[in-house]
Amino acid sequence: MNPLLTLVFVVGTALALGRGLDLGFWTDLESGLCIAGSVWLRYAALGIAVLVSLFAGRKLACEPKNLQDHCKPSGIVTVMAGAFFTAAGFLRFAVGMTGAGSFVRAILEILCGQWLAGLAKSWLRKDWQPPTKSMASGIWGTLVFYWCVLSRFMENSSSWHRVSPTAQVWVLLGMLVFLSSLVRALWMPETSDGKALCASGLAAFVLGFCWELPQTLTLAMPSQFVLTALPSIFFGLGMACLGTLGVFCTVRTAGPAARKK
Repeated sequence: MNPLLTLVFVVGTALALGRGLDLGFWTDLESGLCIAGSVWLRYAALGIAVLVSLFAGRKLACEPKNLQDHCKPSGIVTVMAGAFFTAAGFLRFAVGMTGAGSFVRAILEILCGQWLAGLAKSWLRKDWQPPTKSMASGIWGTLVFYWCVLSRFMENSSSWHRVSPTAQVWVLLGMLVFLSSLVRALWMPETSDGKALCASGLAAFVLGFCWELPQTLTLAMPSQFVLTALPSIFFGLGMACLGTLGVFCTVRTAGPAARKK
């Protein structure tokens, strides 16, 4: 494996383990406030991991034309992401509806899930074709992340000391940048920026998988689980799958450079 990818995986694993320990012992899960240690250590760890991923991605970047081809791993992880987002939307209708904002989010989650399912089908078929002729479907499919960023600002008071909700804005923005780069690479490859795609793909891995997944798993713990948390759990699992997709897209885009020893 390429040393840069190895470095990202090592840093990402350390971040995930550290985040899990932090949530288990030194963070108030209900408020997101730190109960031990400096809040800036959390942001520093996340910031360093993201910077490493951006540096590695830009160094590995090549032309993104390889994404327009059959790829079973990408198809499988994308269909999983689509299933999780779709489930989050329907579960929000069932147990997580708290107002008009939740209704809009549920609709957008389902749209995102269906777009990802179509994209997965394209990667799983032998003769790759874009899921739709127009890139408008990709725009609709990513609207949920715009909405979630706005909702996060409206629903949570602004405080650097509430690490979980504050950092989640960065996670959502990271996913949005990655998916926007992916849409451009698939529908308008001649204008796509390989550096932006690889950098945002690895950043999505660090943000969505290494940082956000431990938070999602804490919601599923018997001591923390409530029925109304199911939509958030499935949404978090969907973001973890998109983080994994970011790695796959980087490896495919970089081609031999990603496999160089």
